[in-house]
Amino acid sequence: MSVEVRRRAAENAFQRAREAGHAVEQDDRFHAWIEEWIAGQIEMPEVSKRYRSLLSERSAMRRAVAAAPNAENIQDPGRPEAEQPFDLETEIKLMMDEDERTAKD
Repeated sequence: MSVEVRRRAAENAFQRAREAGHAVEQDDRFHAWIEEWIAGQIEMPEVSKRYRSLLSERSAMRRAVAAAPNAENIQDPGRPEAEQPFDLETEIKLMMDEDERTAKD
């Protein structure tokens, strides 16, 4: 699959998410992984694995913050002030499907 096709697939996935009213993941690490996928350096299952790890890391941070004394006074660094971004796993799977369909063409 060409870089252009992958970039278009990623842009389409993010656009579908925005049109559905979801916040798109803003973490720079996630966008770097998507760029690696676009460049053909990694495959989508690796992006998905890394993203699940990022979500797990955030969850652990929230639990640690909640368990800390005076938790109400501690700002959670893993939680943006705006709406939490939705899990892009479904969109990632759609990109994988698009990747497979394009490879067959």
